Amino acid sequence: MKELSPIDLCGCGDTGYLSKRTIPIDLAQGLGHIHQVPIYHCGSKLCDQYTLPSLVVSRIDDLADIMEEKGLQSLEFYWEDQEGPQDFSSLVESLIGRLSNHKYEDVIVIFVLPGQSIVFQSQQDSSEFYQLKYLQKDDKGTWFSFLKFYSEEPLTVEEFPEYEPTYVKELGVIAIDEVEDALNDEFGGVI
Repeated sequence: MKELSPIDLCGCGDTGYLSKRTIPIDLAQGLGHIHQVPIYHCGSKLCDQYTLPSLVVSRIDDLADIMEEKGLQSLEFYWEDQEGPQDFSSLVESLIGRLSNHKYEDVIVIFVLPGQSIVFQSQQDSSEFYQLKYLQKDDKGTWFSFLKFYSEEPLTVEEFPEYEPTYVKELGVIAIDEVEDALNDEFGGVI
């Protein structure tokens, strides 16, 4: 994937975080859709605006030509020079940056390891922690591991990379586009 900044402006003028969306496109054969298009969005469920990076706009024009030429109604977004698995570090950074501003009904974000993970602490039990950790990118998507662990000691961002909890339970593996829904389901809505 081309190097896109993890943060820019949303179409509403607020801070936009790099994300992906299916966008409609006018084609000679009617309305088509391009899936997994990189966009900047503020993350608010009430906002339906977004911004397309300029590199993406020119690529969409090329993809529209390909779709018209082949008579396709939908296509996955890809870069012209894309070979093998894409580097989604900007997307991972963007998701982690966006979530670091969230406070849920049941947990709060206590710190972020940029591009790697987010650590949450339960508001009911101060010894209960959760970690959303970047796992890998493969041909099926970008994945995060969702972990739960306990610690009687206060945790700090400086010490956490060396910290090894005695009890860790993996609650699941989540695709990048399902992370926000999964966190809302687990911890209640963002407040």
